[in-house]
Amino acid sequence: MSLGATIAHAVRSGTTVEILTVFGYGPTSNAPAGPWDTKSGYRTEAQACRARRAEDGNACRILGATPRWLDFGAEPYERRGTPAEILAAVTDAIQGKDAVLIPGYPLAHPDHAELSQLLLGGRFASRVGLYAEQPYRFWERRRRDQTMRAAPVDELLTARLTWVRQPVGRPERLLKLEAVRCYRSQLRQLGLGRLGLHRMLWHERMQGGELIAWLS
Repeated sequence: MSLGATIAHAVRSGTTVEILTVFGYGPTSNAPAGPWDTKSGYRTEAQACRARRAEDGNACRILGATPRWLDFGAEPYERRGTPAEILAAVTDAIQGKDAVLIPGYPLAHPDHAELSQLLLGGRFASRVGLYAEQPYRFWERRRRDQTMRAAPVDELLTARLTWVRQPVGRPERLLKLEAVRCYRSQLRQLGLGRLGLHRMLWHERMQGGELIAWLS
């Protein structure tokens, strides 16, 4: 939803892209589904896990990326790992990668804010960038404060961020549309029913593309 067109463009240019979901749910957990997943029609964490990973896999195939999931629990489920264990698992997963992009703004979801704060406190050999999260960025576009700073990580940033739009062609935008549609269990709750999704993608295109700010 945030970088689909950029991912498609990178893959078409010969780049290998892996999408890592850190809080990927527990595939064998019998925990009752949380409120969000209950509204999506799931009864347990494991059921939601399997369905959402299937959606991820379908979306990644469309874009040409490789999905990878860690089994840490997302809110409101048991985390099944300490911050140190989560950081170690991510560090191991990105070993040898040339660049890593993590959520950067607006960090409206508590899991995203926690993860970015944790990762920005670590040290990686890879080039690190932040990306503007959709659809949260789209829904906040009318806010008067457009400085695009995220309170949970502000104190970890030593310089003002420079956000850059990623220009792509129509084929990549269409691939993103097709990929986002794979998340059928999520779209309506995210306000991305048929009309909402087209509005978000139209606004993104008119603004010049997806947003990335490189830290190193």
